[in-house]
Amino acid sequence: MSAAEVAVCGLGRMGTALAEALARAGTAPVMWNRTPRPGAVASPAEAARGARIVVLVLFDAAASHDVLAQVREGATPGTLVVNCATVAPGESRALADEAEAGGLRYVEAPLIGSVPKVREGGLRILAGGAPADVAEAGRVLRVWSRTGELRRTGPVGSATALKLVANLGLGLAAAGLREALAYGAALGVPRADVIATLAAGHLAPFVVAKGERLAREEYGHADFTVAALAKDLRLVASQTPGLPVAQAAAGLLARYAAADGGAGGGLDVAALGAASRTG
Repeated sequence: MSAAEVAVCGLGRMGTALAEALARAGTAPVMWNRTPRPGAVASPAEAARGARIVVLVLFDAAASHDVLAQVREGATPGTLVVNCATVAPGESRALADEAEAGGLRYVEAPLIGSVPKVREGGLRILAGGAPADVAEAGRVLRVWSRTGELRRTGPVGSATALKLVANLGLGLAAAGLREALAYGAALGVPRADVIATLAAGHLAPFVVAKGERLAREEYGHADFTVAALAKDLRLVASQTPGLPVAQAAAGLLARYAAADGGAGGGLDVAALGAASRTG
């Protein structure tokens, strides 16, 4: 696929990493970002003009609707929109309807994994949409998941549902880390001993992955931000009131995201285990 046939809209850390991976694979995409960036075009409409696939890498459903409306202005009929944002299933179906109303096709493709996984080609990608559309989207998605997994989950709404399930698990793990470290501190157990014990137990995948950050107390240059996870758990909690543990974790993450005038939201999710917040 030639460079001009792919556009990436949204150049945060993840969007930039995705675009760079495409470029390394020989498909340097047309790019757009809300905040102007060198080498990026001026609007989503311009990015979509002539593209066969337009990838959206945005924060939430509101941003997705806004950018999709502009993509529709420049895209030719039949253009495939691939939305990597984590949104609610109903929100994704509404976006699909909006794309279809503009003569476009739509695949939801939420990503499981962080920026380092993009660079390794090790993302797990869940794709919801028509089989033929998911197959075409795979020409791009496989660049990011060549050593990971690309799986069609069913129609639009199925992939975003599973992504929220996955991120609920992540949120509970982050909250559990915070509580375990605080409990250990209250008992006078050395922090390093608590982390080592957790790394050998049920929280091992999360604690091991974040072990270096926890040891060094370095939470900047986030792989996945507190604000993004707080947003996802807010979606879970708002849609399913009968999940009290999810509600509590959503509240905890919201408080962390708002900490220090909102600066806490830009930190890596491992910051829930920061010594300053767990005693």
